[in-house]
Amino acid sequence: MNKTKKILPLFLMCLILSLIVFPSKILASSDFDANKDVEFTIDYQNEGKRLSNTQFDIYKVADVDKDLNLQSSKDFDKYPVDLTKLNQEAWNDYALTLKGYVQKDGVKPVVTGLTDANGIYKTKLKPGLYLVIGKNLTLDNYIYESSPFLVLLPNVEKETGTWNYDVISKPKTTRNEKIIKEVSKKVIKIWKDKGFENLRPKEIEIELLGNGKLRETIVLSEKNNWQHTWHKLDESVNWTLVEKGVDKGKYKVSISKEGDTFIVENAYIPPKTPPKKTKDPLPQTGQLWWPVYTLVGIGSIMIVLGFIQNRRKKVDE
Repeated sequence: MNKTKKILPLFLMCLILSLIVFPSKILASSDFDANKDVEFTIDYQNEGKRLSNTQFDIYKVADVDKDLNLQSSKDFDKYPVDLTKLNQEAWNDYALTLKGYVQKDGVKPVVTGLTDANGIYKTKLKPGLYLVIGKNLTLDNYIYESSPFLVLLPNVEKETGTWNYDVISKPKTTRNEKIIKEVSKKVIKIWKDKGFENLRPKEIEIELLGNGKLRETIVLSEKNNWQHTWHKLDESVNWTLVEKGVDKGKYKVSISKEGDTFIVENAYIPPKTPPKKTKDPLPQTGQLWWPVYTLVGIGSIMIVLGFIQNRRKKVDE
């Protein structure tokens, strides 16, 4: 009985410390509600100017669970993009890639709306990963273009580790003078396939989309150094690219933009190899680590306490 009274306070202290060290995972898991609506707000402005009457289309890319595991929706599962092991910053790198695919294939958004006089658009959405695409806005001799982005709803508050069901996004916006009638756009293909260069296709096809409609298909290969430039394009049109006929099981595609240059990157996906057997299997991807750390810590302390208690018993004898 005395032994139990001595160990119990220490056990409780260890438990409290584990909650302090690993709070975010515990809290985030406990208060997640897959059926609860998320209040999603788009605050659209440029250099303090509120941009009203701008259309935003919102697409559900994947479902999410309390452990931040993603399951692609039916419309997006077919695309050569893997979002399951990425964070918010990395997701946005793929937003432009997905924009081209949804416009080319005519994927229907789950929600479409316009910003009000204050540049605000509000809607309610179920938990998931969403792609947000804004239409170009012409206002006061300027053209405002919103960068597409991916947003996780709800998101996790960094300070408290709890799920936030009231999310506000401020899209990145560029402004160009309307008087610029023509512009050039360039595309460069980059391969990330070191050691597997011999598996590259001899050529690829790139489709140029203007406001979501196919305008031209060009071929890239070693003959043109995997690049092409379009001249005299209408600057007021929203231009996007799509790589045609990508083998999803062989390459992962990412399209980024630097000024008027599109960079199409293909990363080779090596064949999967059977995992090596280990004596102590590690938790699988998506499994929470905090229970492992907590139990290991408590177990170690209990062993030490038992050793000390045993020593005291021998001394008393």
